[in-house]
Amino acid sequence: MKNFIEVQNAEMVFTTKKGRFHALREIDLTVAKGEFVTLIGHSGCGKSTLLNLIGGLTLPTSGVLLCANREIAAPGPERGVVFQNHSLLPWLTCFENVHLAVERVFGPTESRAQLDARTQAALELVGMGPALQKQPHEISGGMKQRVGIASALAMEPKVLLMDEPFGALDALTRATCTTSCSRSSHAPRAQS
Repeated sequence: MKNFIEVQNAEMVFTTKKGRFHALREIDLTVAKGEFVTLIGHSGCGKSTLLNLIGGLTLPTSGVLLCANREIAAPGPERGVVFQNHSLLPWLTCFENVHLAVERVFGPTESRAQLDARTQAALELVGMGPALQKQPHEISGGMKQRVGIASALAMEPKVLLMDEPFGALDALTRATCTTSCSRSSHAPRAQS
């Protein structure tokens, strides 16, 4: 299998009030297309920091990160990210929150009807069809998390980066969402 994600000698140093904090040091990682990778470690060991680097949300202090042989310098639609803490816009409905991501990726090439259908299908995939028109304050934390998962899946990313995405979900919903994520794409996934 060909490597899809490559991390070469990545380091991440944060400047804090107490001085420099070395969050990651000499990280090397390869993920092949179709491969599932799980990062395991204690709280604060750098799992989320590494996912943020691969997602293009932050840049490394040093080292190289590649996705499909292209340097990762910013977020991109080929890398979907599901955050540990749901990050929905409170003034939008569940449908509108997912539609925002769909429109950003597929807006230039698809009709409004296609974008709407793609949005609804993603929400139904994670069991949120009945809550399409609800706003974030009207749904539970687990439901908000499922909307975040739907947003990532709706973009049809080549890689799905998941930072403890099922922590707010009950066991039955967690199993359903895990199955949905597994079936949604043949892309490599990294999960912390």
